[in-house]
Amino acid sequence: MTKKNLILINNNFYQTRIAYLEKGRLHNLYWEMSSLPSQVGSIYKAQVTKKCGLDACFVDIGLARSAFLYIGKDKTASEEAISMQNDISDIKPGQILMVQVIKDPLKGKNFRVSPKISLPGFYLVYLPNSPFHIGVSRQIEDEKTREKLVNYVEGCGLEEGVIIRTRAADASKEELKKNLEDLKTQWKDIQNGYQSQKKPSLIWSDIPFSAQILRNTLDENVEQVLIDNEKTFSYLQEFVAQEMPKEKNKVSLYKKNKVSLFDKYNLESQLKCLLRKRVKLKSGGCIIIEETEAAVIIDVNTGKFIGKNTPEKNILKINLEAAKEVAIQIRLRNCGGIILIDFIDMEEEDSRQKVMQQLEKELAKDRAPIRILPMSEIGIVQITRKRDRASLLDQVCQPCSYCSGHSYVKKAVTVASEILRCVENKSKESANGFLLYCHPEVAKCLKRDQNQYVVEMKHGSLIRQIEEKSFFKIEQFEIQEFDEKIKA
Repeated sequence: MTKKNLILINNNFYQTRIAYLEKGRLHNLYWEMSSLPSQVGSIYKAQVTKKCGLDACFVDIGLARSAFLYIGKDKTASEEAISMQNDISDIKPGQILMVQVIKDPLKGKNFRVSPKISLPGFYLVYLPNSPFHIGVSRQIEDEKTREKLVNYVEGCGLEEGVIIRTRAADASKEELKKNLEDLKTQWKDIQNGYQSQKKPSLIWSDIPFSAQILRNTLDENVEQVLIDNEKTFSYLQEFVAQEMPKEKNKVSLYKKNKVSLFDKYNLESQLKCLLRKRVKLKSGGCIIIEETEAAVIIDVNTGKFIGKNTPEKNILKINLEAAKEVAIQIRLRNCGGIILIDFIDMEEEDSRQKVMQQLEKELAKDRAPIRILPMSEIGIVQITRKRDRASLLDQVCQPCSYCSGHSYVKKAVTVASEILRCVENKSKESANGFLLYCHPEVAKCLKRDQNQYVVEMKHGSLIRQIEEKSFFKIEQFEIQEFDEKIKA
């Protein structure tokens, strides 16, 4: 099998960016800011501080902000996870317990933690405080392989839960047994650390971000791992040699000449596109992606596409192309929660089925748990995508200081009208009239000769002077009592 996949790791003081290229195209993107490292997977000694109803509470884990612990059943979890969940009852304020971070703070929310511990290994994920259960990665589709792996793990005398990872497909019984023993040793160390700590604090954290990604993605299909930072390269070279000796010769240091690593593979321009709302399709159509507090809305438009076929065939062509691109964009942008896709309306049921099949096929390439609901009669598809880290947009951007994250600003004429109302309301506060400070565009509206309302106000001595402030935001203005000492 020809190996054409690459992993590129760009690391500097501020951030780590990891790109997974499949046959030359960006397939997955992983991004972490140094100032906000993910806590997902970290295990803490926690103390319950406040109970929120029957199924939830807040816990102190020794950080600046508390964490949210849900103790009911997670309806968004996979079938395997649901089968392993046992409700925890009688949790009271002051109670001490061990928890693991399962989700970083998203959209201003608290950390999400769970009492169910999972320890990821190279071949297995060990669930030490869960009842006996053997799950197998959905990526391993061959039934004989699945049965063989389950038999291997059952032969290890397991009493707890375990999930067999995708890369275990070709592993031997001995390799699985050793991995399980290593994880059990790790669990004993965690228990000892928990007992020795006297107050809420960190007990255990996973390996560094870049090593986590290699643990999950580096396999026989990857031709090379290129790293542009010497310190990161030295660490990962040793990590791979120890944990994945078969892949150790694939790790290389990228020596910068005139072209940076991501520029060499034309990634910087692609990453800029991932922060834009509008994504062009080859056909001339486009998709528009809007991330909101409650959901991600994706609209499919025909754009400039005309086509030579019937309207139904033209629409089908755009929707099929959009279905593929939507799946890619969701994965690369790490969109999560409720995602609504508004395809162009199609009259024929056969067309709808083809679009759904294309969407399901592309979404199957995503590692995140995804649930897809049937397409509505007007072409809307709702999906839910589970994630534990912030989206790309939330990680690398912040709300616009100009529009405060609204994505729009008032028109100059709207602000001018608002100023006039304020002046009227203040008319009884000053006998001398008022001095206005505002944005030049707003001042232009107010100074127009045809604005009879302003002329009347001026004649009535309400507005004595208008001053332009180029550094003001268009919605910003000040109304001050006029001082005769100020020259008009």
